[in-house]
Amino acid sequence: MKILHVFHHANLLNGVDRTTLTLLRALRRRGEEVVAIVPRVGDVTLALDEAGVSYHVTELGCCSGPTPMAELAYLSRASVRASEIESWLRDWKVDVVHLNTGHLLDAAIAAARVGVPVIWHIHAPFEVDLARYERFMAPEGYAWLLDGLGSRVIGVSDDVRASLVPHVPPQKVATLFNGVDVADLDVRAAQPASGLRAGLGLKDDVPVVLGVGRISVQKDFATFARVARAVIAQHPTVAFAIAGPAEDADLHAGLLEQARDPAMNGRLFVLGPRSDVPALLAQCDLFLSTALFEGHPLTSLEAMSQRVPVVSMDCVGLRECIRSGTDGLLVPLGDETACARAVMNVLTDAALASRLGEAGRQTVIARFSADAYAQGFLDIARQAMADFVPGRNAPAASFALGLLNEIGEAHRRLTRVTQPPQGLWARARSRLFR
Repeated sequence: MKILHVFHHANLLNGVDRTTLTLLRALRRRGEEVVAIVPRVGDVTLALDEAGVSYHVTELGCCSGPTPMAELAYLSRASVRASEIESWLRDWKVDVVHLNTGHLLDAAIAAARVGVPVIWHIHAPFEVDLARYERFMAPEGYAWLLDGLGSRVIGVSDDVRASLVPHVPPQKVATLFNGVDVADLDVRAAQPASGLRAGLGLKDDVPVVLGVGRISVQKDFATFARVARAVIAQHPTVAFAIAGPAEDADLHAGLLEQARDPAMNGRLFVLGPRSDVPALLAQCDLFLSTALFEGHPLTSLEAMSQRVPVVSMDCVGLRECIRSGTDGLLVPLGDETACARAVMNVLTDAALASRLGEAGRQTVIARFSADAYAQGFLDIARQAMADFVPGRNAPAASFALGLLNEIGEAHRRLTRVTQPPQGLWARARSRLFR
């Protein structure tokens, strides 16, 4: 089977592309042929080069933007991107197209026009995933895209699948948990890296609690900081660190302000984006997640794979991974007091920390391995190929492409109106500044 994987981003700071790379590598180990499309040169293309995987680079981006005009500009180029991807699909002669998010509309159109089944991979509940489209598309429109252009839809947890089923025919939706390449993580965790404690000016025996993720509403690091404050009040030597890019500038500024609070005792550190997360995990004593929801918590699983005990809010997606008291600790969503108490229990009970850490690794190996991930994907891909009738979704693709062409024409008309001719602009400037 020849599978095209379309990546959403070009870096590996986000779990969506990390897990796609894990899937791609596991499929290759099974002898499947894989190719890829990536939006830019970066971490992903470097990894594909190292693996000897063929790929094309084209600006994919996403449907959302900082302004309505930015979204319009993105959508106006979608038909061009669809044509470009269509030509590559014909050259590559792929059997299945795997889209690692529901926002790669142009690639789905291209696959339908070529006559290749599409597998959408959805990493968040339907209503959350819809947010990227909601300024110009109703829920029924997004459901129509998933169903009309897709042969199968993967939800990364049972919670995500349950959110999709009211909108997409149940027989087309499957749960596939993210996989973790434990052997690869073991290697990366052992690679030379600057000492976490030394870099923060901490003594070697200081306990460190780590959080990883985008600084965003979803990850709720403001709650992480409040839990840190409660723990530090009881255990002043504990340090808390957050690694991840600042997706929301206001939230990032607020987090830095919380870190400067005298009650934190200088023990909350905001590290920014890091490419050495496995090495950071190997150096911490506990992993803490205060996320409001997860599709499927890749970094929590990575921590478990490295025998790091995990304390987490009992949120959508994550609650399917941890058996509280066995391979991690779950506390009620939003209960900061219970969360601080659980953190203290792990930090002050070495036997508990060791038991949770070892059980967590065994859980990842047994339930969330990269091989199981690849096998599950292949089962879904074979079903998609068996049920697919070439041309059945071509009308949906033509309709969507026609709308995108209309958007492109509207964008060209708007830019002609809002941007005066270059000569006129030059004359205006000369009069204003002479």
